[in-house]
Amino acid sequence: MKTHKFDRRAVSVTVAVLVVLTGCSTSTAPGAKTVTRNEAITRPVRVSGDDRTLTVVAESGGCDSLPRLHVSETPKSVVLTVRITTRTGPGVVCPADARIGPARATLHTVLGTRTVTDGTTGRRLSIRKK
Repeated sequence: MKTHKFDRRAVSVTVAVLVVLTGCSTSTAPGAKTVTRNEAITRPVRVSGDDRTLTVVAESGGCDSLPRLHVSETPKSVVLTVRITTRTGPGVVCPADARIGPARATLHTVLGTRTVTDGTTGRRLSIRKK
């Protein structure tokens, strides 16, 4: 069996070129801008043991920032909105990847018996206590 030796410098240069070609541009590209959108919450909301930290699972893509969970509280309800900021415009190249991960927020007072709704859809959300 024949073994191959690789030139480390050539491999490093090849990897660097591939990274550039697959979309590691910055938002400083001419004409680039950012757009913020709200995403629907599609999975149950997890509530921490202290009944104050809420966690949702959110999806985002290559040019998206990490999702943020915005909370609006009243004495009877909590409204959650997932917000994602995206780089767009000419000259912006995005990697073709998808991320799924947590977005968290801490309430000012314990959740208790308040209802939790999705600020994007208006739908009541199911709650899972940890």
